[in-house]
Amino acid sequence: MRKILVPIAYWEACQVALQYAGRLALGTGASLTVLHVATPPRETLLGRGLSSEKLEDWGVEPPHFELLRRAQDSLQELGLFQLDEREKPLAKHALRAIAHGLYEVHLVGVHEQDVRFRLREGPPVREILREAEDPEYDLVLLGTRGHTGLRRWLLGSVAQEVAMGAPCSVLVAKNLRPDQGLMVGVTGRETALEAVRQAGEIAGTLGVPLALLAVIPEEGKRSEAERHLREARSVLPSELAERAEERVRVGDPAQILIEEASEEFMLALGRVRRSKVKEMLLGDISMKILEQSPGPVLLAAPPRPLPASEAEEP
Repeated sequence: MRKILVPIAYWEACQVALQYAGRLALGTGASLTVLHVATPPRETLLGRGLSSEKLEDWGVEPPHFELLRRAQDSLQELGLFQLDEREKPLAKHALRAIAHGLYEVHLVGVHEQDVRFRLREGPPVREILREAEDPEYDLVLLGTRGHTGLRRWLLGSVAQEVAMGAPCSVLVAKNLRPDQGLMVGVTGRETALEAVRQAGEIAGTLGVPLALLAVIPEEGKRSEAERHLREARSVLPSELAERAEERVRVGDPAQILIEEASEEFMLALGRVRRSKVKEMLLGDISMKILEQSPGPVLLAAPPRPLPASEAEEP
């Protein structure tokens, strides 16, 4: 895992997701960006009337940075940052404007990774997806509000649009628990194997259970399901493959996945790239599970290649 993005908007909704992302960054050495998108009135745009001295001072900040400050404190308690001689997080730079409508604090993680706290201005979906265009991002981790079905909260929301539009894996962290295991829907397709790889990395990093679930339409397909499970185990580290649980069930895939995972497991699914129109018209299984699952869902997409200039750097 190279780089994780955590958009935050409401502290109560995002703090569990933020801590989860921090633990992944600690365990994998991945870089982490915490992003807040502000939509201020035109007459009070961020930076207007603020001196460069104030922007350079992380202790003197406009209200929009308060949430990012809380996020920094939370990750510091987790032990994510290198500390200076004053026991303060070591910074590559303090708060400053780095582009039009983009502000950043850049800290140094314990594994020398980048930990950024960013504020962007504009519509939330547009700005989150703009940030996620960086091909180094492997995962967007989205907190959720409320504990009811995603149909009530997610449809037409920022989370749904990001889940559908992000070019990388997305974890919708509804009812996420720190010790929650992962259950992967296994189909034999490469997209499902990618979900196994990513779920395995998370389970191995956090030391949580991993279950592999193959759903078949009829009992006569059991041998095929067992073959898919063997293929899934083959992409896992040997120690993790040995302890991963296997399940084969007969029935409707979406319904079985939701029932088997319940709130005990995070569901991990391979992500099929489709247009928004096709996804909505075809009733994509991933969207159905996002709407109905009582627990978190990981939609796994393959890592994107880096531009040649970046890939060649030592």
